Amino acid sequence: TLAKGPFLIVVDGLDECEDKRGVGEFIDHLLNFFEEHPAIPLRVFIASRVEQHIRACLETDGVVLGNLNSHSAQDDVEEFLQASFRTAGRKDRVIRAYVRTRGAVWPTKSDTDKLIKHIGGSFVLASTMFKNIVQPATEEDPTTPMDCLPLTLEMNGLDGLYAQTLSRSQHLPCFRDIMSTIALLEEPLSIAGISDLLGIEGFEVEPTKKAR
Repeated sequence: TLAKGPFLIVVDGLDECEDKRGVGEFIDHLLNFFEEHPAIPLRVFIASRVEQHIRACLETDGVVLGNLNSHSAQDDVEEFLQASFRTAGRKDRVIRAYVRTRGAVWPTKSDTDKLIKHIGGSFVLASTMFKNIVQPATEEDPTTPMDCLPLTLEMNGLDGLYAQTLSRSQHLPCFRDIMSTIALLEEPLSIAGISDLLGIEGFEVEPTKKAR
C-alpha cells in the first residue's frame, strides 16, 4: 500500500561531525533541494546539539526548530519497559514459573514505577538496565530477574550498572585478557581481530564483549 504521509529521513548526531564546513554544505544542499521541490513527500528530522555552525544554517524559512530538552521521555520509557517485560515474561521460563507460582504480575506496578523514576528519562539507561535484569542466570551467577530488579534499583546510574555487569562476567573464559585488550586499544577491534591477537577462539570473546 502507498504511504499516507510523507517519508521521513532522520539525521542524528550531526554535531559530532568534525567537518563543520561539510555539515554546513550538507544542510544548504538539503534546503536548496526542498526549495526546488516543495511538493515532494519527504521530510528530514535533524537531531543535534545546538552548535552555532548548525543553527546558523537552520534559522531560515521552511525549518521548524524544536527543543527536545523540554520533552519528558518518562512516558516513552514506561511504554518501552512495559512492552519489554511483557515479551520477557512470555519467553523466560523463570519469570513464567514465578508468575504461575505467585499468581501475580511481575514486575509489579510499584517496582516498574520505581524503575522508571530511577532511570530518569534516559533510554540508554532503560535499555541497559532491562537487559541486566532479564539476563539469564548461570551456574556461576544464579541471580534471577526477580532478584536482580531490586539490586538494579540500588545502582548509581550507568557506572554502577556497568560495574555490576562486569563483576558478574568475571567467570567467563579469558575475561581479564579480553577486557585488558579492549581497554588498551587505540582503535576499536572486531571480535575476530581480538581472537587473533590473543590466540583464542571467537566464541570465547563474544560473551565478554556483550558484557561491556
